[in-house]
Amino acid sequence: MFQQQLPSASEVSQTLADILEGPEFQAFEGGLSSQVLAELWVRFWDWVRGMFPGISDTQAELLTVVIAAVCLGAVAFVVLRSLPQTGPQSAPQDPTAVPDEHRSARDWLRIAAERARASEYRHAATALYQGFVLTLERRGAVDFHPSKTPGEYALEAAGGGVIDEREKADTARFIRSFQEFAFGSETPTSAGYRGLERLAGQAGCAVARESGK
Repeated sequence: MFQQQLPSASEVSQTLADILEGPEFQAFEGGLSSQVLAELWVRFWDWVRGMFPGISDTQAELLTVVIAAVCLGAVAFVVLRSLPQTGPQSAPQDPTAVPDEHRSARDWLRIAAERARASEYRHAATALYQGFVLTLERRGAVDFHPSKTPGEYALEAAGGGVIDEREKADTARFIRSFQEFAFGSETPTSAGYRGLERLAGQAGCAVARESGK
């Protein structure tokens, strides 16, 4: 049935000792010595022979190896499950770590909320504007391009037929207020930014949910 001779009990014992005494298992205080493991192996071997009387040495050896492998697999599974998850889905994506050209409207709105909480209102307004423009693009009201000015977006949205007249007026009002807030001589304030945020919301930008309100 088998093309190769099965490993002996002593060989398997030494293999298990080598594995368990490797650096991956040294987190367990004291580790396991070869002598102790060899003694455990002998006891395990005797238990298998006792549980299945009448089986040959070859069958007992095979059964011992299989059960030991299953036990090691179970231990490895438990250890791996206990390790901290570091994969790409283990933590929420940080929008500030994404290149500008790959950020979505949601990313920009989250950045705006974070900057506002840090009282960086000009930066928050700029991120809010980016999220607003990308929201318009998603709705089909404008075609986004980094070289376009706020005024060009306002004219493009006003000339299209995707959004209604009220939304066109709200869009123009938000863009005008954004330019005054971000590029004006007055010091930006929390109240001024919240007003700008409200205008964006009235124009169809989902800022309330993004800012945690």
